[in-house]
Amino acid sequence: MTVGQLLVAAFGLSRNGERELNERWIRMSFRIGGLLPHSLLMVSIQRLGEVDLVCRAVEKELVLGPPRDGEMDLRPNYLAVLSEWWIGSAYAICYTLKDRKILSDPEFLRLANDLRMIRVQIEKYEVPSDRDLDEPLRFSPTQLRADEKEAPIYTYDKNDPLKSHIPRTGLSHRFSYMWEVMDVRADAARWYEHRIGC
Repeated sequence: MTVGQLLVAAFGLSRNGERELNERWIRMSFRIGGLLPHSLLMVSIQRLGEVDLVCRAVEKELVLGPPRDGEMDLRPNYLAVLSEWWIGSAYAICYTLKDRKILSDPEFLRLANDLRMIRVQIEKYEVPSDRDLDEPLRFSPTQLRADEKEAPIYTYDKNDPLKSHIPRTGLSHRFSYMWEVMDVRADAARWYEHRIGC
């Protein structure tokens, strides 16, 4: 099989495995996409849904057949690729809907803000809303290992032109990709997973 054939098969298997959710994505694409006439918003939402279904299919596979000790399993890596693309695309759709005042209910605005915070970290390599910081932050990009006395620390300074933030990432209990997000305004960190809003 070719790469293209494998991709088509992967998306087809994912749709067949989540028929009801696939229908929900299609209905949502018509309902929300129709709010911006003469655009491809409907198509963008359907594509977003298709990637969501592939992510969920990989998550299910990981639950049913987790990586074995010592095995080089690249499924989590490609799940991260798809999940990060999904976050960026979902953010762009929400930004358009919010910016043009097409949707403005509180639940939608909360979702749009959550997507914004994740997206800033993974696509801009910054702490979200860092302009609100009064002083530099100290971070550790990793959990403390058994052989470490203290975790490696780096300083994030919003005024440094080479500033960069490395968020912690992982897989949730249902093997959904997740990111730890620093919420400057709340002065706290929160974990978000790909199934945000679900």
